[in-house]
Amino acid sequence: MNLTPVTLLTDVKTFFAMTRAVVKGQYKMPWKTFFWVLLCAVYFLSPIDMLPDIVPLLGFADDSAFIIFVLLLVHQDLIAFRQAQQTPKETIIEAEIVDEKDPKKHD
Repeated sequence: MNLTPVTLLTDVKTFFAMTRAVVKGQYKMPWKTFFWVLLCAVYFLSPIDMLPDIVPLLGFADDSAFIIFVLLLVHQDLIAFRQAQQTPKETIIEAEIVDEKDPKKHD
């Protein structure tokens, strides 16, 4: 995989779209993806880091590195989500044929 800023930005946007779809019950996130994302969120929000956030630049570098690592791990799941969103969904339309010449049939 070619890791570029565009790829990372696309994956981050897709991740948030996938999270919204999961919350709404429109998409089933794989357990592996859920585990890594949850671990990443806990690490990012935790006050205990390998490098504390109060250390200038380096404090956020370990958080950023871990986020990028997790995005790389779940990249294939994000691609699968994008493909699922592009697949046209089946639409069922119900209709009733009404013969306007015979008003007795409407009852």
